[in-house]
Amino acid sequence: MKSIFLADAHLQNPEDPAYQDLLQFLEDLPEDLDNLFILGDFFDFWHGYKDVVFSHYVPIVAALKKLSEKGVKIHFFAGNHEASFGPILEAIGTCHWQASTTEIEGQKIYLAHGDRLNPDDYLYRLWRSILCSRFILRAMDIVPAYITLKVANILSHGSQGYDVNKKFIPPQVFKRCATILNGKDDIQSIVIGHFHQERQETFITDSGPKSLYIIGDWIHERSYLLLKNGEFSFHQAAT
Repeated sequence: MKSIFLADAHLQNPEDPAYQDLLQFLEDLPEDLDNLFILGDFFDFWHGYKDVVFSHYVPIVAALKKLSEKGVKIHFFAGNHEASFGPILEAIGTCHWQASTTEIEGQKIYLAHGDRLNPDDYLYRLWRSILCSRFILRAMDIVPAYITLKVANILSHGSQGYDVNKKFIPPQVFKRCATILNGKDDIQSIVIGHFHQERQETFITDSGPKSLYIIGDWIHERSYLLLKNGEFSFHQAAT
């Protein structure tokens, strides 16, 4: 069994190298791939309109649809750049607004983007609750899509600088992960993105060692995580 996890592509322009490499990566995925987990910030901005896709996302949506039709199970997780999912993505795969636990080959894995793992980040939580409120989402549906996109581009917090300044990982994140891994749900591993750095941490719990995997970003590192026959491994896609 094979599963791939990736995050933080921040797709914008189909002519960008990262976008083109991702299209090729999806085209070249092995025929025996079972799952593709997209752990947030796949798009630089996404709102789930009923029947509209921003023109610059048409190629990637088509590639994901083709992959789904081949039998690959696709899972979308909300990051801080996805305001909502909508019927177009829901027709392609399973959409997760919150963190979720899945079981693969008898191993329970906790999956999330990672932006909400710090319980002390009150300002961010407030900002996200406002951005994703019914009022704002309804306003996005009413306002012309090109205006919404312009505003989103202004609010987007500089994804072009992620290769220079890696995101600091607050200690509260590791503390929260330790609590999850030491909980009663018998979760063996956590996989997240958001921090734009490839990293593995081992936690010694009451039931033995367990792991946190933080995926490096796609936008600059072409990073992804592979789970094959019960073993995790980090990889970088060829460019």
